[in-house]
Amino acid sequence: MSNEAPPVETEDGLISRAQIAVSHCNWEVGECAGLWTKRYARGRTDADFATLVGLTADQVYQRRRVWETFGDVHGEYTNLRWSHFYSALNWDDAAECLQWANEIEATVAEMKAWRRAQRGEDLDEIGEDWVSDLAAGPSVVRMPDDYPANGGGSAGNGDPRAAGARDPQISQAARELGASGDDYAPFHDGAVQPVGGDSSGKSSEPPSPEQVYRRLAGTLERCAQMFTEELLSEWDEVPSKVRNRLVQALETLQDRASQIVG
Repeated sequence: MSNEAPPVETEDGLISRAQIAVSHCNWEVGECAGLWTKRYARGRTDADFATLVGLTADQVYQRRRVWETFGDVHGEYTNLRWSHFYSALNWDDAAECLQWANEIEATVAEMKAWRRAQRGEDLDEIGEDWVSDLAAGPSVVRMPDDYPANGGGSAGNGDPRAAGARDPQISQAARELGASGDDYAPFHDGAVQPVGGDSSGKSSEPPSPEQVYRRLAGTLERCAQMFTEELLSEWDEVPSKVRNRLVQALETLQDRASQIVG
């Protein structure tokens, strides 16, 4: 019986494997990108790997980060797609949310709504993740939920705007705001309690002041990122009704925040 370690995959082998996986498996692309970064990058970036395999830098970054965060555990969540893990990438309660979604086979939108409910947020209001989606810009890929699952979460990379497909960001917002034509509900039937919780009907405790301030800080940071020079240069082109509404909101925020910043 040989004790020799298996040969390390060459750079060309990683690139070739990623090129083949681009059309069918985000997990494998992420794995290849992660291994390439550790072994062969030598100062090169996700943008360089993206050029080699035919993706954008954002797409490679997303797949690499999801793999590095969840690659060792995603096989335990057989009912989830890659987009579930991408949505939960920066959540401090990702494990709990993914477990809940896996147990009831929830969609990404349902998982987000359940998380917001557990955090005491009003589901009739636009959530923080919608602000985050906007701040991320149009180059960030959002994977539609209706792509076929493959190997516990892989999804295709076709342009969701091609062939008349609906923009996944817009579809997500419509589902959360109740504006879509389908019968969307925040949760599946019988899935109203937290993982491991009881069904007594007791609502979750409201967030503490510290939690609220932490969320406010994150939301305002993302909002500040949206005020790019390019966006500000288009201010005069925005309808006056929208401008007045934004100015009023900013003035109200400034008035409320004056008690904090002085």
